[in-house]
Formats: sequence, C-alpha cells, structure tokens
Amino acid sequence: MSSQPLALAVADVSWFTTENLFRELNDPAISTLALRCMDYRNGWRKGIRPWSASCRRRQIGEQLWAKDVLLPPGWMKRFPQLGMRPISRAIQRFWNIRPEARRGLVVTYPHYRHLVDLARPEATLYYNMDDYALYWPGWAEPLRRLEHDLIERSAATVCVARAQAEAFRRAVPSAASRIHHIPHGTPAAFLASGPLHRPGPAPADVAALPRPLLGYVGSLEDRLDWPLLEELAATFPQASIVIIGRPPGPGVEPWREVCRRVIELPNVHVIGWRRQDELPAYYQSFDVNLIPYLVDHPFNLACSPTKIMDGMGATRPMVSTALPECLLYPHLFDVAESDQAFIAAVGRILAADSDDGRAALRREHAAANTCAKVAARVVAAMG
Repeated sequence: MSSQPLALAVADVSWFTTENLFRELNDPAISTLALRCMDYRNGWRKGIRPWSASCRRRQIGEQLWAKDVLLPPGWMKRFPQLGMRPISRAIQRFWNIRPEARRGLVVTYPHYRHLVDLARPEATLYYNMDDYALYWPGWAEPLRRLEHDLIERSAATVCVARAQAEAFRRAVPSAASRIHHIPHGTPAAFLASGPLHRPGPAPADVAALPRPLLGYVGSLEDRLDWPLLEELAATFPQASIVIIGRPPGPGVEPWREVCRRVIELPNVHVIGWRRQDELPAYYQSFDVNLIPYLVDHPFNLACSPTKIMDGMGATRPMVSTALPECLLYPHLFDVAESDQAFIAAVGRILAADSDDGRAALRREHAAANTCAKVAARVVAAMG
C-alpha cells in the first residue's frame, strides 16, 4: 500500500457488517468518513431528520468521522447523477480536510458506480457483500452491467464470499487479478476473552429455559431450512431452540406455514430482535450455535453469513448446513452435508457436554481475523 496518507470515504455503512468493519479500522495514516445513506422514509423510521445532529459530519474517533445523508426516495437509483450529489459533496468536503492525502472511496452497491464519476476519487474499491441482482430481479441485467463496469474501473474489488469473487473473475476476466476474497471479521465486542469450553451465563430472558440452548441469530425468512429446524426440535425435545430475530410478516408462501408450525412448538422460543451490543452474550451462552440455511437458496449460495465470524468469536460449538462459505471451515466447526448429518452433529456435541474440543481453535482464528485486521487487509487491496 502507498505510504501517502489516505482520506477514505465509505459509501456506505448502513449495514452493521460494514459499520463494524470500517469503524474498527485503526491506522494513523488513514482518516475515514463513514456515511450512512438513506431515503427520507427510512430516516424518518429511525428518527433521523435533515436537521438532526447525525446529518452533520462529526468526529467519533481519533481518525474517524461519521455522517448521515438523507435523500428523496428513489433518487439514487432513478436519478443517480442528481440524487448522489449530496453524497459527493459530503465526500469532497471531507477530502478537503486533508488535502495532502490520497483520496480513496469505498462503495458497497453497484449503484454507486455513478458516485465514482461525481466524486472522482484517486482510488476506488468495490466492497461486495451479496448478489445484488437478487434484490432487484426486474433490473438484474442493467444492474450486472453497472456492477461489471464498476469492477473494471475499481482499483480493487473485495468480496466477502468466495463464490462471488469466483463469479466476478469469470464475468470480468480483465479485472480478475484485482478481485479478492476477504471474509468478514469478528467485531471486537464479539471476541471472547478466552476459549469457552462450557456455555457462558445466559442473558436473563433465556436463563430460565431448559438446557441445552440451541441458538440461531438472524432473520426469520425463506432462507432458513424450516423443515430442518422442525426436525431438530422434535429430535431434542428436552432442548430449548432460541431464535433471536423478528418474526416474519404476513404472507402466503409455503415456507411461512412451516415457519409458523416451528415457532409454535413448545421448545422453540422466538425472543425477537436484539441490539448488536447484546448479541455476544447470547452467542457465548448457547450450547450450540446454529447456521441452518437452505443450501440451494440463491441468496445463501452467494453470501458469507456474519454468523460465521460472530460465532467464531464466541468460541462455542457451531453446526452449519453446507453453504459454500461454511465449507471453508470444516476444521473449526461442523458443516453438515445433509439434515441427518446436521442432527447427528448437534447430538455429538451435546453428548460431549457441549464441548467439541475446538473452542481454542475458533478463538485463535477469530483473534487473527478481527474487524480491525480485516479492514486493514481490505484497504491494502486498493494498492
């Protein structure tokens, strides 16, 4: 990486994963502006108004600034050259603080290809966390063209999932050497002080539930293998399956019927959403942390679940279905190729007093891949 100081603008950190990553970047030569960009409606739901203090650039760390940018609904996608001007202005003003520094820009969505033209950074990095064509299927082809052009023009593209990195190398071969797979890091707050060979103290709202506690943290949606969870609950009726996430809204899709059936089981406990700072205590208290995702769901094939490194930091045993990204870690936790193997893995761990013998290995891996260390690798990819 260049020895020149770097003024790095990140558009944007609206997801906890990007916020945790870049807010933990710790390099005295790098000044970072973490932008949260949202439309007025999303801002209103979060209690943010154009005159709110968070909409002014504010220093929140020695080398870290933050700012919320509110935009009219739909402008970033429908009128990007106009809609992204407020973002570009915020970035330019930040860069002007350190005129001697190299002007770097991290973009997290294909739509920000237009921001690159407006802001004119000296180096751009595309940070990819998903297959975004799945978010907007009606715009899939234009979005892919925009994304491929962004990859071509960027100094580097970093994908949190290996499957995405491989797909981009095939799609944009001229940029293949600049496309990197760098998985998520473990946030500092999620890293246990040492290996936990036994579950930690359970938070008050689950402390009275019968053990063992089998925990899942995440959204209750169609990406989950609900029949597997139903079988898990039936196989271990003495266990408490704890689900931390918001119940799904109304709908008629077939998966919702199985979901309703599962969450009504007597040993399944859906306790709702919890703040990020509350989650480490749950991860550390579970006898087994679960990643029960469908292996053929398009979103799951292209994703890198944050549960991998959040759970790794807790050091407790983990059991996952055979997602492509989870298959990279069979030496650190159980990755099951079938429902029967998943159930058997959970059973083996419980039979061994909830200790699979790999807590120290997970702690070592998480400590070597904290968000601070991963953020440094991501920025170094810019060259």
